[in-house]
Amino acid sequence: MSLKKNYPSLALWFILVSMLSTMVIYHHWTRNKPAERGVIHWDVISYYSYLPATFIYGDVTLGFLDDPEFNNDDKFWPVDLENGKRLILTSMGLSILYSPFFFMAHWIAPLTGHAQDGFNSTYQLFLMLSSLFWVMMGLLVLRRILLRYFTPLSTAITLVLVGLGTNLFFYTVHEGPMSHGYNFAFITFFLSLVIRWHEAPTFRKSILLGLVYGLIVLIRPTNILVGILLAAWGISSMDTLKKRPYYLFKHWKHLLLMFSMFLIPWIPQIIYWKVLTGSFMFNSYGSSGSSFYFDSPNVFHLLFSFRKGWYLYTPLMLVATFGLFFLGKKCKGAVWPLTAYLSIQIYVLASWWSWWTGGSFGLRSFVDLYGLMALPLAAIVERSLDRRRIVKWATGVFLLFLLYMNQYQTIQYHQGIIHHTGMTREAYKLNFLSFKPNGSSWNMLSLPDAQLARLGIYYSYYTGDDHSA
Repeated sequence: MSLKKNYPSLALWFILVSMLSTMVIYHHWTRNKPAERGVIHWDVISYYSYLPATFIYGDVTLGFLDDPEFNNDDKFWPVDLENGKRLILTSMGLSILYSPFFFMAHWIAPLTGHAQDGFNSTYQLFLMLSSLFWVMMGLLVLRRILLRYFTPLSTAITLVLVGLGTNLFFYTVHEGPMSHGYNFAFITFFLSLVIRWHEAPTFRKSILLGLVYGLIVLIRPTNILVGILLAAWGISSMDTLKKRPYYLFKHWKHLLLMFSMFLIPWIPQIIYWKVLTGSFMFNSYGSSGSSFYFDSPNVFHLLFSFRKGWYLYTPLMLVATFGLFFLGKKCKGAVWPLTAYLSIQIYVLASWWSWWTGGSFGLRSFVDLYGLMALPLAAIVERSLDRRRIVKWATGVFLLFLLYMNQYQTIQYHQGIIHHTGMTREAYKLNFLSFKPNGSSWNMLSLPDAQLARLGIYYSYYTGDDHSA
């Protein structure tokens, strides 16, 4: 019995060892040439910019970029404003979460023989460690949530499936400083607080909820939709739906305190925007021509396409979605809010101009939701464990195969067998279950035209085509 109680803890140790050993094997933090910088690249450049700009170069307005002696070899990607100033594109939520590890790296760098420049291998190593830390904290809290409703064995299996059987693994050990592992962790924290707040609202829980919610939205503004969980948790019928406005109004003091706490993480961001743009709120993505097209969402492509289909490249999430039909027996009050939140997220993500989310392994934006999707996934796991032995074993083998699919597709993506943007049915089929790239698949890729996509026009061309016209 004591061993069974420890199954979830053993699962967490297994995930930690698997992630840490994979990080060591690939050691991305040692890639330090400008064209090969391991983890401070692409979106991370903007997420991270606030820290070196403020604490190393002493100017968050990026004025030092005008210095002819400064070599900006993809260290900063500013947006040039009409008023002549430069703006960091993304909000500073991730820089806040990076900061303890940034300061540790800054202190340790001279001891390792590296300069305190913010970009060498020491800083990159600590950014990877920050990702691992926050993801493991998210899994720890997820364990506590799952044990409320499911057995230790179901909880342990679900934790392993989420940690190793989804692209959360990739966005922890390969591209850890991207936002998705952090979003996973803090949305899981938020869910835990929401459950406890609805059980017994208190001012302390309201303070924590507000702070966590504010930070979640500061990391990624569209995360404001996670508030659906706060408003709808526990609704399981039309009767409870009708009573919910009164219930929320009855706790208006808690909600007001929550809103006040929500604003606190945003204060530095608001000041930054005000100084550079003259406005307290600023849509920095609008300056890059990025937008939503809500009248023509690409839902089918988002979920099932060979280019990036969520259910194709993370098939465990199809099982989890199916699990919503069985979740009511274990957590009745979760079904409606999770279904509503998932449906709205699918619609919003499918309406984004780049529904394939640029270069990525699978649909990376869905990683944020895996703490929530763990509940219906656990419902499937527990239901199968309660069935006859043949059903139990068949389900176990199937789930293990889906975990294996995630691991082998992770390796394929890292080796370039799975293309970051242009996969097609033909290329996927040619390389299915293969660990050696077939060069002929290169001419089978179909690349989207990003400039047209920003206008809501979706046109693709094969890699071998002349598409200049």
